[in-house]
Amino acid sequence: MRAVNTLQHHVFWIPMLILSLQGCYYETADEFFGLGCPDRIETYDASIAGLIDYRCTGCHSGNSPEGGLMLTTYEEVKSAALNGDLLERIELPESNSASMPPNGSLDSCDIDLIKTWIALGGPEF
Repeated sequence: MRAVNTLQHHVFWIPMLILSLQGCYYETADEFFGLGCPDRIETYDASIAGLIDYRCTGCHSGNSPEGGLMLTTYEEVKSAALNGDLLERIELPESNSASMPPNGSLDSCDIDLIKTWIALGGPEF
């Protein structure tokens, strides 16, 4: 009688174990960890210029740039990046009134791209 109970016990738990393991299966690491940052080249011309143009130059260009900070040329952006001003402002929480850009924080991939570019010395090409 005990052998029958043990068999019934295994008949129940083996399928449950298989089903529970299937619930944890992922095709790729991206499915588990989320999509990673896109591959981009960490140079001003390849990636940084477009990001700055899209998210920053609306306020930081022209005759009266916000905060007196011009971000329209490679030299201006590199200077702001290497002296710490750029990174300091884009890393502030969105709830901070000094956070940049004011219309919504940069995503973590864009911030990581800028950090890597700065760490490389701000290459232009």
